[in-house]
Amino acid sequence: MSPRFFNKLTMPKRLHALLFLTLCAALTACGGGGSGGTSAPSNLERQTSSRHVLLIGLDGLDIEPLQQAVHSGQAPALAQLAIRPAFSGGISGTVTAQQTLSGPGWASLVTGTWANRHQVVSDGAAADLQAPTLFQQLQTANPQQQAAVIVSNPLLPTLLQKDRQSGAIKQFTDCAGVDLCVSDAAGKAISSGQYALVVANFNTLAAVAQNGSGAAYQQALSQLDQRVGQLLSAIRTRQSANPQESWLIVASSDRGLRTSASNAALDAATQTSFIALNQSGNSVFQQAKASDSDIYRYPSQADITPTILDFMQAQGRDSTQWKMDGQSLLSTPGVQMLRSQANIPTKTISLNWRLPADDTLIETISLYRDSVLLQSLPANTTTFTDNPPLGQDGERTYTFNYVVIAANTAAATQAQIDYVVPDDQLRPSLLEGLLNLLPFNNNLSDVVGGAAFSRLKSSDSTAPSFAADNFGGQSLVINPKINSYTLASNTATPAQFSIGLWFNSDATQAWLPIVANKDWDGGGSTPGLIISQTSSKNGVTFNIGDGSQRVDSTFSLPSNQWVYLALTINKTTRQAVAYLGVPGQKLQSATMDLTSMNMVNAFPAGPLVFNEDGTGNFYGKGYAMGQVAPKYNDVAVWNRRTLGSRDITMLFTAGKSLTTLLTP
Repeated sequence: MSPRFFNKLTMPKRLHALLFLTLCAALTACGGGGSGGTSAPSNLERQTSSRHVLLIGLDGLDIEPLQQAVHSGQAPALAQLAIRPAFSGGISGTVTAQQTLSGPGWASLVTGTWANRHQVVSDGAAADLQAPTLFQQLQTANPQQQAAVIVSNPLLPTLLQKDRQSGAIKQFTDCAGVDLCVSDAAGKAISSGQYALVVANFNTLAAVAQNGSGAAYQQALSQLDQRVGQLLSAIRTRQSANPQESWLIVASSDRGLRTSASNAALDAATQTSFIALNQSGNSVFQQAKASDSDIYRYPSQADITPTILDFMQAQGRDSTQWKMDGQSLLSTPGVQMLRSQANIPTKTISLNWRLPADDTLIETISLYRDSVLLQSLPANTTTFTDNPPLGQDGERTYTFNYVVIAANTAAATQAQIDYVVPDDQLRPSLLEGLLNLLPFNNNLSDVVGGAAFSRLKSSDSTAPSFAADNFGGQSLVINPKINSYTLASNTATPAQFSIGLWFNSDATQAWLPIVANKDWDGGGSTPGLIISQTSSKNGVTFNIGDGSQRVDSTFSLPSNQWVYLALTINKTTRQAVAYLGVPGQKLQSATMDLTSMNMVNAFPAGPLVFNEDGTGNFYGKGYAMGQVAPKYNDVAVWNRRTLGSRDITMLFTAGKSLTTLLTP
């Protein structure tokens, strides 16, 4: 039997088969041969009753060992599907970016959205989906369609709780980590013919993956393939007895593989998952190649729900109201990689997208904001800048849903802009207690009379590197392969002080020490403070330790964008506040409780060090240096004062350097 035995409804034949099935159903209804009192099925029921979907979740399965197992004949069941790379984690550096964790990954799989819509940002037990799910949308399209969900992942019972309670999921089985239970229960659900959608989630491999992809992983993968084979066999048997049924099979992983022992920054490899189909798919799916260095040319996790809804003919008719980040992989592709960028100073939102890579015919592009047509654009358009209505409801977060329709296919993105009445002029009060200000327009000198930046090591280059800044001047580029710098600013003496700076990085390097006065290799509890990139992509952490205790705050760090970082310390109240100001977003802050800390140990004497730690030996201990050197601007230290949130807001919304306050 052909490996594609279950591809009963290939794309070129879908319309003919659908007309045939509809005609047969109509003739049966007219014959009146049913039992007394049973009404004829509706048109929608006739069209969809022969369509079924099996969604297989293979947690912890990475595409590389999967492809190796398929090529070596060790995964004969999965080899029956067309396997393509897919990206997880949203689009790096945009509002859609999310951690490549199981909870956010599954949220994207069952909603077709990224975390800025579904709001699941971690593996926390209290995760609550805020976007409509696949199950809800199927039930809305046809209440007669039922779903069975059998899971092994311990996060899913809570994640899908609302759908269980509402009845959108008719049968829910928690197999509590036992994959044999999953294959047995899912096989029975398939055989019953009762369910339009069967979800089978296997999780055993995810635990094995924590220790890498060695022999134990390969053995677990082989066992997993056998479980998948049971489900494919159940579909074969079902179709043999019910030849009118057509099954779509979709398999994917919750996320790209990442071992717990790895501190490497998330890169393209760890964002790469896979999607496997029993159908040929559209050009986006067909053309995905694992060798492509641009992962955003792959399909994505968010495409799975739209693909299933398309197959089940359950997508909404009004494309202008599309609110999923993904697209169907069975239909003509629309524009790809749609993303938004909010611009606070100009109160605008910039939209960018790619045109389909194939020969998809696009006559015009229609752009909608919240279902209202903004503009019809030429077919080759890839950018648009919108001036959305802001301020009617005062200072708050304004959310807009943008839909771009091309080739009759909708692509959507949700944009947010935190409207704050901007301070167009920096207030002179910001000069109070200003001890250091280094704008780097005058080399490395301090423009308020404080200490200048100096080379960290005598072996460092004497020639600093500069690049354009965000104010029309220049910023300092710090490449630790060439040089790092220190600032003689003592944090031990003052009872209150604040540190602030503009920072621009590709946000990919693990543990990049942005500014520090501590031994970062010694761990977070070592005495001193640090602002550092995190172990995973697009994160920044603020850390203070006193030798035995630590306190941390972490934010999401956008790629290649100027952001304002600030840390304020009040030793008297034993409180610190970490701030991240991203233009286009509301100021983010986190209070750090220092009550139980030894203030003397936590704030030792010594200089601040930039792109190195307090020892100057961080990179010498084997930590990787990034390929792109970060940029610094307007580095400032306030002595004898802590800045407030309004001060920080002023600094990153005014769009001006502090040096403008010094101009006569």
